[in-house]
Amino acid sequence: MSSEQPGTGVPVVTVDYGVDDGEKSVFSRTRAAVTHVTRISSDILAQNVADLCQYVGGVFDRASTASDTLELTGLEVHVQVTGKGEVRLVGATSAEVNGGMKLIFQRKQGG
Repeated sequence: MSSEQPGTGVPVVTVDYGVDDGEKSVFSRTRAAVTHVTRISSDILAQNVADLCQYVGGVFDRASTASDTLELTGLEVHVQVTGKGEVRLVGATSAEVNGGMKLIFQRKQGG
C-alpha cells in the first residue's frame, strides 16, 4: 500500500492516439492525439524500476562474460512509463526517442 496522500505521486504525461471519426481504413494516417497528466504512486514506480534494474543486471552480467577481448563498462536503456506506472523498454526505429527516461547503468566498483 502506498504511503502517499491522495492527489500526490509522480505526474506522468500520457498520450493516447485514437482514430478520427473520418478514418475509413487501417491504412489512413488520420489520428487524434489526446494528452493526459496522470499521477502514479512513487511506490509502484520504484518497484517497477527496481524490477527493471534486476533484469538489466542479469543482461549486463551475461553480456559482460560473452567476450574474452571486450569489456562491457556501461549500458544505456531508454524506458517509457505508462499511466499505470509500468516501465517499458523502448525499442526505437530512429535515433530520437521522445519522452520517457534514459537510465544509465554502470558496474559497481569491485563488482
